Amino acid sequence: MAVSFDATAQALRRPAGAVVVDQWLWPEYTLGQRARNPKAFQRLQAGSEAGNRITMTVPPGVQTQAFTVELWIVNHVNRPVGVTVSRHAKAGSAQPAWKLIYHADKLGFFLGSKGIDEAAVAERWKGRWVHITGTFDGTTMRLYVNGQIASKVSVESKTIGDFGQHLEIVGDLANEPFMQVGDLVKNVRLLDYAANATEIAKRYGQLQDMVNQGALMPDRFHFTAGPYLNDLATDGVRLVWETDRAAASMIRYGTTLPLSDSLALGFAVPELHDQGVTSNIRKASVSGLQPGTPYFYEIEAMDSAGDTIRSGICTFATAAENPGAFCFSVLGDTEARPHINNRIAKLIWAERPDFGLHLGDITDGGDRENKYEWNYEYFTGMGQLLERMVLFPVPGNGEDDLYWYNRYHALPQNDGYYRFTHGDAEFFMLDSNKPEELRPGGVQHDWLEQALRTSSARWKFVAHHHAPYSADDDDYGDSWRGQSTLGDKRFEHVIRLYERHGVDMVFYGHLHTYQRTHPIRENRVHQQGVTYVQAGGAGGNLEDFTPTRAWYSARTYRGHHYCTVTVVGDKMSLKTYDADGHLIDYLDSTKQHQE
Repeated sequence: MAVSFDATAQALRRPAGAVVVDQWLWPEYTLGQRARNPKAFQRLQAGSEAGNRITMTVPPGVQTQAFTVELWIVNHVNRPVGVTVSRHAKAGSAQPAWKLIYHADKLGFFLGSKGIDEAAVAERWKGRWVHITGTFDGTTMRLYVNGQIASKVSVESKTIGDFGQHLEIVGDLANEPFMQVGDLVKNVRLLDYAANATEIAKRYGQLQDMVNQGALMPDRFHFTAGPYLNDLATDGVRLVWETDRAAASMIRYGTTLPLSDSLALGFAVPELHDQGVTSNIRKASVSGLQPGTPYFYEIEAMDSAGDTIRSGICTFATAAENPGAFCFSVLGDTEARPHINNRIAKLIWAERPDFGLHLGDITDGGDRENKYEWNYEYFTGMGQLLERMVLFPVPGNGEDDLYWYNRYHALPQNDGYYRFTHGDAEFFMLDSNKPEELRPGGVQHDWLEQALRTSSARWKFVAHHHAPYSADDDDYGDSWRGQSTLGDKRFEHVIRLYERHGVDMVFYGHLHTYQRTHPIRENRVHQQGVTYVQAGGAGGNLEDFTPTRAWYSARTYRGHHYCTVTVVGDKMSLKTYDADGHLIDYLDSTKQHQE
């Protein structure tokens, strides 16, 4: 993909020491067809690039005897990936004037055939981030990693040729299906002078601060999260969004365009967190709506300088009071791969479920210290779906401190567990990070027992993160060297509640594979038992199964996936799809009436 650099007459006579290219790369993760939201990227106010090759035109007149090239990389996958940035006389030419290479934490920096090829990344910041800077001052090439000098080499000036006007960024992403350059490289900069060590360290610190704050762009007013939908009801919905700075907001909504109703929110004081991190998360309830009705909405935000950004027109539908049929999606462990989140978000949207369940590990480790995992990963890939469909989540071990989980959600209650109804089904959402609370006498156990006992719903579904039954190969004992318990035995007591009170299906993630059990009762396959569905394949590193089939296993699949469940009266249909949209499992069930 080609990117034109907007060079002015002044840029043609660029003074020494200028920034030539400063490009932020964000894949264009938005829904397709008429649901495509062009404001999703206008609100970032930056170019959005797709694919594995990006070509930029460098303005002429830039000196070639000294330069700095910089990459800001987030690598959160477990398979080797890489990127090369290079300068060419002709676009796509095989012999670049210079190139900077990152591949699986190995580095190279070359001017013609001379350069540095023995450097490596010793440690990623926060386990994910790498700042790579190559400089050339006319005689010496230097390579810096995360603000520190890593290597240098002298180069004779006669080796320098025409640098050319083409800057190329090429991803080596074959090991990660669907990944794009913008998932790996967040920023590329080219300077027409050799930056010194002090300047490079300062730049690294600035980028670190951006990540800690969850800001996606420097010095530009933008949404860092949302807007997105929470807590769907028959008469309303709750909206959540975040901006990179304090702002006043206006919610406009209605059943037709142009939007007829509005709700104004003034400036709020930013919430101050540890180490100077602030957040500007806003929540608002839109109420008094009609049941089972489609609505449009848009959020406009204005900062203290009077700059304005808009979300674009989004949609939702309130829950129907007595739906004859409804459909919900199920996914878990979105974790580390916005490119997989993007695929699954689009596939789920294509079926237009009424709502969805998220089974936890929304992030891989988005606790108090890692706000960026919400902004840079989860909302980047899933935001396109969240702005149009409500997901009801449970916390995983990736957000077990509930710190950002509670701040980024507006749920019926913020203890990590809650219940809600939709039609003739009731959903019981649990926090399995606290297994002691799910034992008799524990707060969640007693709450759930009371809730199940008093529930009059025809269908009863439970969702939590951890797995009471799972044939994972090494989480419950190394099955390739010995025996596995085939599930987390800490949840044996809550299983008895499921069986005693007629729970139909239990959903969980944690393990990054798909497994559906036969109905289970009293630890054996039983026609009147509970079916367990492990659906943890929406983005985490894939895992594997025991070398022999578990006694309860009805279907297993190793790959990224999601589920949909359709309920029509006494009939329920579960379907599971891979990241290409292929059906990999289905189950049709008829409610058994008890005499």
